[in-house]
Amino acid sequence: MKRQLILAGALAFVVSLSSAGIAQAGHNDNRAEIDQDGYANELAASQNGARNEIVVEQRGRHSYLRSAQEGRQNRNEVRQRGRRNASAVGQNGRRNRTNIRQNGRRNGAVSSQRGRRNDTTINQNGRDLGAVVVQQGRNNDSVVGQQGRDLLTTIMQDGNGNIVGVAQIGSNHTATASQEGNNNALGIIQIGDGQETVVHQSGDGNVTLVIQGGF
Repeated sequence: MKRQLILAGALAFVVSLSSAGIAQAGHNDNRAEIDQDGYANELAASQNGARNEIVVEQRGRHSYLRSAQEGRQNRNEVRQRGRRNASAVGQNGRRNRTNIRQNGRRNGAVSSQRGRRNDTTINQNGRDLGAVVVQQGRNNDSVVGQQGRDLLTTIMQDGNGNIVGVAQIGSNHTATASQEGNNNALGIIQIGDGQETVVHQSGDGNVTLVIQGGF
């Protein structure tokens, strides 16, 4: 229930979309590349600034994407295949990057980045998977890979030069990672069924690795 509530809140504004469209404003060289194939897929995207780019591929049924970028040289690439997948991306600043891949059913991904040179990568394969990444600052990196069912990852980073990597395989896992400060590193690997990890790091130069496996 906790996983469902967190993801539902993060994706609420995506599912409420009733129309599709793209709005671009600002200076020059904003770029949008859209490829949709299937039934009842929806997209709403906005870009304001210069040299921002969005690349979208949606194949299947009843998938949603909401994207908003403001600043310069931000890039958002989302590829969704299957049924009832949803993504939301918000980027504000310069040279931020988001890359989302979802395959399966009822998967959700949220990426929110503010600052410069922040990177988020989310790769999900299965059903009822969720990933939420929030980053603020400069040169922060988050990578999420999930395969199975009923998996949830939540990452929050505030500072500069922080890194989080989460890999979950199996079912009913929850990973929560938060870092405040600079140059912190955190890795979480969970395999099997029903694992849960919560890690918070505050300060500079902290390193943590958590590995859990079993059924």
